[in-house]
Amino acid sequence: MNNGKRRAALRGAPAGEARAFAAAAAILLSAAAWADAPGVSRQALRDGLWDVARAHAAESGDDVRSVTLESFAREGKWRELLETLDSWRDDDKDGGDECLYYRALALAECGEKKKAASMLADAAFETQDFRRLAARLRARLAADMGDKELALALVKESGFETADVDSRMTAASIFAMAGDRPAAEKIWRDIAVPTNVARRAFAVAAANLSDAALLRMAAEKAQDAQTRRFAGLRLGRLLIKSKDSFDEGVKTIRAIVKDSPDAEGARDAAIALADMFLSREAWQQAADEFRDVMEIWPDAAHVFSVQEGRGWALLRLGRAEEALEAFSRAEDAATGDDQRAMAILEQGDVLSDSQRGDEAMAKYRAVLEKYPQSPAAGRLKEVVRRRELEAQGRELYRDYRFADAQKIFESIAESDPSKADRANFLQALCLYGQGLDAEAEAKAKAIADGTGDAGARAEATLWLAKLAFNTRRWEESGSRFSAYADMAQDSPRAPGALVWAARAAFAANDFGQAIRIVTHLVGRYPNSPEKARAFAIQGEALMELGRYDEAVLVLERALMEKGLEQSERLKTEVLKADALFAMGADNAARYREALDAYRALRLGESLPPGLRLAVSFKMGRVLEKLKRMDEAIDQYYTGVVLAYREGRQKGLAFDDEARAAFARAAFRLADEYESRGRDFQAMHILELVIASDVPAADEAEKRLDRIQTKGKFL
Repeated sequence: MNNGKRRAALRGAPAGEARAFAAAAAILLSAAAWADAPGVSRQALRDGLWDVARAHAAESGDDVRSVTLESFAREGKWRELLETLDSWRDDDKDGGDECLYYRALALAECGEKKKAASMLADAAFETQDFRRLAARLRARLAADMGDKELALALVKESGFETADVDSRMTAASIFAMAGDRPAAEKIWRDIAVPTNVARRAFAVAAANLSDAALLRMAAEKAQDAQTRRFAGLRLGRLLIKSKDSFDEGVKTIRAIVKDSPDAEGARDAAIALADMFLSREAWQQAADEFRDVMEIWPDAAHVFSVQEGRGWALLRLGRAEEALEAFSRAEDAATGDDQRAMAILEQGDVLSDSQRGDEAMAKYRAVLEKYPQSPAAGRLKEVVRRRELEAQGRELYRDYRFADAQKIFESIAESDPSKADRANFLQALCLYGQGLDAEAEAKAKAIADGTGDAGARAEATLWLAKLAFNTRRWEESGSRFSAYADMAQDSPRAPGALVWAARAAFAANDFGQAIRIVTHLVGRYPNSPEKARAFAIQGEALMELGRYDEAVLVLERALMEKGLEQSERLKTEVLKADALFAMGADNAARYREALDAYRALRLGESLPPGLRLAVSFKMGRVLEKLKRMDEAIDQYYTGVVLAYREGRQKGLAFDDEARAAFARAAFRLADEYESRGRDFQAMHILELVIASDVPAADEAEKRLDRIQTKGKFL
């Protein structure tokens, strides 16, 4: 099922004509109510601030009843409306036409149509407005219950002559609700002709016919701005349904909304545009459009379809936490049990996809326990079975039974297309666990490079990035780490992915790219703890490019940030000292700063033995540059050569960097002693290298042979 159909099925909303008819009934009544309502209450009702309207009406003491009933009806809180009527403890007759009508309307909206119809049939309304509204509501209920003849008869009794355009339009709506579309269209086509018929009726008829040509004519011939905007918005909604006219429709709707956000149908048109972006899988545009709807019309934040639609868009963008929040708000905005159940189910799905299984199951149980008769509960029974099956597969995977787990995930992919991408990714992990690396990578790439589930695409992309890094495919790795960060911008793993992208660029010797990635990371995630690691990589890349002064500043920023582990902090401090040393060629003062930095490391940190040797060697180099040769010799000998020999005697296993530091220090000592004519000391140092397990032993033998041929041993 594609996304548009899926959302339509999930919402379970009543037929559009019936809903429009009910809304029209409430709005007609409100026109009279607003005439005498308190100023603040009237403005609050107009702006959709229902709670504010009720509070100010109660405070002022004027028209409390009208404002309260009107606000609950406009908010769609039918149960609350009924509870309020009961709390007033007036019978409907004593409460007047208003209370009686609203009680019937609320009962109808709550599904008690027979009770509402019976109440209206026995009622005698005193005022003409409520008599007309009641007749139209009875007509709607009759149509809903299949009694088309009664519905039409009631329409004729609602206060209009049969030949009246409004009466004919209402009759057409009843025909449409009753399922007789041809009869409704005949009336609309009779009205939608360029004669002396009211321009408003012409526009409405053209809209009901979904006729673009007639709507263009209606917009052009409209004598008032309200009708022109109405026709334009309905034309825009029609145009966005076609690929060929989509862009024109978008421009039409947005132009009217920008110019006249209060125009009739503007909000519905903007919501329809957001829905269309969603059905076209334009997830970012859909999310932005839903956001704009709520900013322009704050009351839209309390509309179920708006919050649910935004939730779907955010979920497809990989922004799970925001999607979860939107579905939670959809639950709050729901006007019926079916919608509430679906919103809770959607929250459970997001939690499940985010590997929060216990929380997801709590949501699923809530649906089954609270709303067992809802469509969501019926669907959920199969979902729970599949979730249990998936949990079994994950358990087998953790037990290293990869082949058995793969079979389960394969069955899930075949039975539930909506979960196919995620199940296929789990299959890829199982293949990798079985040592079938090529097959695993191919399956993961099909998901990552496809257009399916955004969460599965992101997970597959991240896994492929790690695989490429571990197999030294630096360019591919960096590209996929960056792609993951773009797919899942709000994921807590996104900043770390960019750090790995920078590392991959550095490993590929693309130091400029590494620097750019870090700059991008810091700009997008200014408060991320990954900034420290990112700055450390950027500083090292700057050093590789010979930009030592910049490197020092960046490395200092890395050390100021939190987030570096002890080993990372030590490496960063060494890099900073190395940068200062490199700058000493142009400014001897930098050598002294480097020496202080190396000494601080030796004195202030608990250095691993290998790093201590490397730092000691670097201190010797600095002392040489400062022309303090005797100190340098002592440093090379005691801090490096003897320290290495003593460490080996204690059984320490030094790394390559430490062994290289030992060999370089020994060679510097041998060279210095030879230059001073002290060949015996030089030979002794070289013999220490030969006796040690280092790659430089062969080079030491060659140097020793050369000195021995000179015949000077004292």
